[in-house]
Amino acid sequence: MQKSYVTNNHFRMVLNEMGDFLERGEEPPEELFADFINELKFSRLLIPGLFEGEDFISENIVLDDGATVIPLYTDDVEYIKDDNVDDQYDPVPNDILDYVDILNNNGGDGVVINPATEGFTIPIDLLNNFPLKSGITFKDNFNGGYSPEQLKNIAETTTNDSLVSFIRNPSNEDNFDGLMLELSKATLLNEFVSDEDFGIYATNGILLLDDVERCALSTISTEDAEFGILFTSKKAILDTVSVDDSNYYVYQITVLSEFIDFVLRQDMRGIIINPNLEEYFIPRYVLFNYSSILDNPSFKNAINYAFLE
Repeated sequence: MQKSYVTNNHFRMVLNEMGDFLERGEEPPEELFADFINELKFSRLLIPGLFEGEDFISENIVLDDGATVIPLYTDDVEYIKDDNVDDQYDPVPNDILDYVDILNNNGGDGVVINPATEGFTIPIDLLNNFPLKSGITFKDNFNGGYSPEQLKNIAETTTNDSLVSFIRNPSNEDNFDGLMLELSKATLLNEFVSDEDFGIYATNGILLLDDVERCALSTISTEDAEFGILFTSKKAILDTVSVDDSNYYVYQITVLSEFIDFVLRQDMRGIIINPNLEEYFIPRYVLFNYSSILDNPSFKNAINYAFLE
């Protein structure tokens, strides 16, 4: 079996809590149900399947009550536990909306999550009524966007003084409403790392990321969690890079809704702004409220470019 390395730990915790209430015949609390919808929306659940050319092959299962459902798994461990999975298949991750589309197009009664353990079933009529859509929303239909050269100049000179002042104030530690206002005015930066020299892909210090063969978004990991990291300025980035680090780095202007979407779908615990400096932490549960943040349409091309440090 080819491993997927998908985790869904946060969704799994909420799923277990939901299951406990339902087993007791109790209505889950409204807050827990909201958490369940949010985690389901950003989950990357596994389906047993394989590709034959452009066709994806998978199989539904039939439950004891006769319902035909798609079997889904939160991680590789749960996938392996299910002895009914055909050995020809590998675990393939998809968004929950992909499975909803499959059910609506091909028929089926719903999904069952972790059939060998929790066996948590969600009927298709509920899935169709859940608010599961997410993604980038720009302020208008602006068709243009800053050029790579303009983006590079903005990335080099942005300082976000108002945001820095906000996060340095201890009284704002949990002031996430105030933070939302600051973020709506800010131009943040994120970083990519690679073991190969980015310079071979750069022209005048600008890279088209599609040209780079090996790179990953910079994150911070502890023993039990991973965090996305953002920076208020180029100087803040340079202040956190160790001179002994043998890796190579580039940075880019952050499309915030895209970045938040990535953090949530990668099962990270939250975001840290300016790690090793101010270290302002935005927890995962807060990010759900920011996942549909309106982005500046002038930065719509920013995700395609990065710049040498």
